[in-house]
Amino acid sequence: MNEIEQPMPSSAFFMWRLFTYRPWPQVVSGCCWIIFHSWALWPGLLAKAFFDLLTGEAPAGLTLPTLIALLLGLALIRVGAVYLDVFVGNKTGLRIRGLIQRNLLARILERPGARALPTSVGEALSTLRDDVETMWGAGWAFDVLAYLIFALGGLAILLWVSVRVTLLVFLPIVAVLVLAHRARTQLQHVREASRAATAQVTGALGEIFGAAQAIQVAGAEAHVIAHLRQLSANRRQAMLRDQWVNLALNAAFANIAGLGAGLTMLVAATALRSGEFTIGDFALFATYLMQVTEMTGFLGWMVATYQQTGVAFRRAVALLQGAPAATLVAHHPVPLTEPLPPLPVVVKEAEDVLEELVVRDLTLHYPDGTLGIADISFTLPCGSLTVITGRIGAGKTTLVRTLLGLLTPTHGALYWNGKPITTPATWCVPPRVAYIPQTPTLLSGTLRENILLGLAADEAHLTQAIHHAVLERDLAEFPAGLETVIGARGVRLSGGQIQRTAAARMFVRALGVFPCLFGEARAQGSATELLILDDLSSALDVETEQLLWQRLLAGAATTATQNGRPGMAHAPWPQLPTTYLVVSHRPAVLERADQILLLESGRLT
Repeated sequence: MNEIEQPMPSSAFFMWRLFTYRPWPQVVSGCCWIIFHSWALWPGLLAKAFFDLLTGEAPAGLTLPTLIALLLGLALIRVGAVYLDVFVGNKTGLRIRGLIQRNLLARILERPGARALPTSVGEALSTLRDDVETMWGAGWAFDVLAYLIFALGGLAILLWVSVRVTLLVFLPIVAVLVLAHRARTQLQHVREASRAATAQVTGALGEIFGAAQAIQVAGAEAHVIAHLRQLSANRRQAMLRDQWVNLALNAAFANIAGLGAGLTMLVAATALRSGEFTIGDFALFATYLMQVTEMTGFLGWMVATYQQTGVAFRRAVALLQGAPAATLVAHHPVPLTEPLPPLPVVVKEAEDVLEELVVRDLTLHYPDGTLGIADISFTLPCGSLTVITGRIGAGKTTLVRTLLGLLTPTHGALYWNGKPITTPATWCVPPRVAYIPQTPTLLSGTLRENILLGLAADEAHLTQAIHHAVLERDLAEFPAGLETVIGARGVRLSGGQIQRTAAARMFVRALGVFPCLFGEARAQGSATELLILDDLSSALDVETEQLLWQRLLAGAATTATQNGRPGMAHAPWPQLPTTYLVVSHRPAVLERADQILLLESGRLT
């Protein structure tokens, strides 16, 4: 089914699926809220009993100590319900919000890298943060149930007191429902506008932090600040409109209910003078009027928020990019306090061993119709070093990203040992393929966290990866070593250190850290089979670049000799893979190449 043609389920569907994810804790939490809201029935009855006791009209046996004991007991029950909900409900809410975020991130990560997000990063972050917070509302069913218990119970009691006066109490509720229905479209528009404006500011901040050096070099600080100021002004206006609509509706809810309460008080006072009401009846009625006013406002807020929740669900479904809408609320484990589950163990099997990778007629046209690459065919034999070279814009990076499945080719085919690769994005990963992009991305955290990214590699493999990346001298200069916090996107590192940290991240996966099912069939054991490097040394000084390629190609030569290729001197770390695909224009690399792929305007010449 086409992405646009997929039906959008109602908000109730999503909320029911979220409820069934953790039903019993939510039932407990919901019962707590039912107790909390329906507690409003008791103060009026206690007030009536108190005044009837003072006027001598109370039932026999009812005393003041009994009323005080009942009041304290009911208050303790309500406080206990609040604390129980905090204990159970908050944890459940965190787990359910985590489930939604987990499902959204899983869908984003399974998309091709160049099309992971349908919108800007800022809009995606806004959905993952703000919209997910809004989505968690399955407990509203219990709020509605509590409201119905209060409304029906209160209605029965008030009808028992006076039918005529009671009808005036519920007229404001009808007005609120009509008003909320009329305001539905306006609420959706202003909420969507405020979310979009917030996403633009968030995305701009991320881009500014990531390109701080480029902005400074270009002397564009004033223009960037002016742009950010304009985005902030747009967001402020959108948020003000959103708040204005909400406040206007809340004011209308409160005023309509207050008007109804005032009219009811006048009618009740008349009934009191005529002897139709006792003082206890009047106290009961007055108490319920205030509670009905509050509950009417709550009902209006609930209706308005339900409409906003629909906006949040629609934005989240758009982020799924064609996946079924039910994917958003699919049930998966979300650990919180218990130990985190280990990452899945990647097992290298016999079919993963590379003998030959064949690329046939690979072509990619970008969505705007421009040509990326066209009719590219070549073969990577096991143990070979292949270099892709060409001028800027020739299509080198496009070719690599298409091979990896980060871009979807227009046509063409890939064959691993003669078998077609139908999904390159899931096949071309460790332990088969390891890759470092031309402009690697680091995350906030320590060097160790950025290199491992959750991988359970031992210190020996980590040390080897750091050695191959020529990062050991930099670590020696960092007081905290591998525990050095590098800041957002590695802002505390130089360009060369960023590249070599990303290289160490790739090398630690390229080394033998994966279980091998077929024994020691290869000298490199369970190492990654194919290593793809996109202009690895572009930000390195001459000395560091020479040392990096010396170590890398020495490892390639050693394993190549073991596979029948002429090699160089023995490498200190003979566990690197045997097959390399490298984007480079460095003479030292070109001289070592078994084959060179020269690209011109997206074609192999």
